[in-house]
Amino acid sequence: MGRIITINDLIYLFRIFLAVLAGAVIGYEREQREKVAGLRTHILISMASAIMMIVSKYAFFDVLVDAAAPGLGVDVSRVAAGIIAGMGIFSGGIVFIGKRGNVSGLTTAAGIWVTIGIGMVIGAGMHVIGIGAVVMVELIQQLLRHDLPIYRHSVKASVNIKLKDPDKDYKRTADRFESYGGRITLIKWEKASNAEVSVRCNVLFDAKYGRDDIIRLLDNMEEVKAFEIL
Repeated sequence: MGRIITINDLIYLFRIFLAVLAGAVIGYEREQREKVAGLRTHILISMASAIMMIVSKYAFFDVLVDAAAPGLGVDVSRVAAGIIAGMGIFSGGIVFIGKRGNVSGLTTAAGIWVTIGIGMVIGAGMHVIGIGAVVMVELIQQLLRHDLPIYRHSVKASVNIKLKDPDKDYKRTADRFESYGGRITLIKWEKASNAEVSVRCNVLFDAKYGRDDIIRLLDNMEEVKAFEIL
């Protein structure tokens, strides 16, 4: 009677455990930023990818041995291709397009793809590549954050403005935006019955100003009734 647990089984379990750790490292960073896919999601994705890759590489050897037919073989790439196709649909569902055309979730979806790849290479036994990839992902996520000076993006705000005197007030408001490098990119102008004008617009502020600076500016503007930092 053969052993229930073999050395190979332990090796495969170690690979799955390593994939779980890899997914946990990436997922923890995403969860700290309150993203849609967090710790558990990344762990399960990485774990599933590792399991399916192990199945792809090793689960059909007994079929070949039992069949013992000349020329009979297995295509180990088919399961891997299925992982990529299936998870592509899953990660695509993470991306959201808002009413104003604002896209969110792209970084999280890309992180899921990376997590899939890491789980696959670990499941295939390429531990060093998997661990190295985790380190690189974390460095990218930490060093290229939007709020770091080395990688600041322009701040985009959706602003709702009430103008009592459309000509004068709009010019004054636009000038205040320009003092922060603000550029109005989209305007929806609605006239009210009392001669006031309601303006909804998107404003792109210079990257040298942080979100806190923009919030203070907009909060101190009397004509700004509501705003949203995108």
